[in-house]
Amino acid sequence: MVPEIGDALRGWRLCRRLAPAEFEALAAIAERLELAAGDELFREGDAGDGVYLIVSGEVEVSKRTRGGERSLARLGAGSVLGEMSLLTAEPRSASARAIAPVSVLRLAAPRFREMLDAGAGAALKIVAGIAEVLAQRLAATNAKLVELSERLDGAGAEDPEAKDERLAELHRSLQVWSF
Repeated sequence: MVPEIGDALRGWRLCRRLAPAEFEALAAIAERLELAAGDELFREGDAGDGVYLIVSGEVEVSKRTRGGERSLARLGAGSVLGEMSLLTAEPRSASARAIAPVSVLRLAAPRFREMLDAGAGAALKIVAGIAEVLAQRLAATNAKLVELSERLDGAGAEDPEAKDERLAELHRSLQVWSF
């Protein structure tokens, strides 16, 4: 195992349940990528090719809207993005671009799925970690939904077009967790 990859994986939230030998199994399929400021990590519509762990630097996640690109999140060291691509073959629903020089670890989806299909403990623990992350994101999304719904209810005299626009805003805000 490359020591720096193993060290980076140890700091990854999805890997906190792994035993030392399982870190080695993941490190064997991980690759380190370096991006310059402005480089794209992935683009909305691209095939979901793997999950990324930000080791250092900052990434902006954005989505195309009718009005142009809309920033959804800024993610820094220790953040994970693209985890759904380990489980589904859906295209990316957002874009990710380096704001400053960025170092990431990438776990390629096909190699991870091979581990999962073989019943590797490391892969199963990562899937459990993904489920935990998604449950937390769903709870946050539910809270946002309630907040926005209450705002809509408080705007009772609003015309139907304005309410439709607010509902469209709600829909866009719910997309923040699907990159």
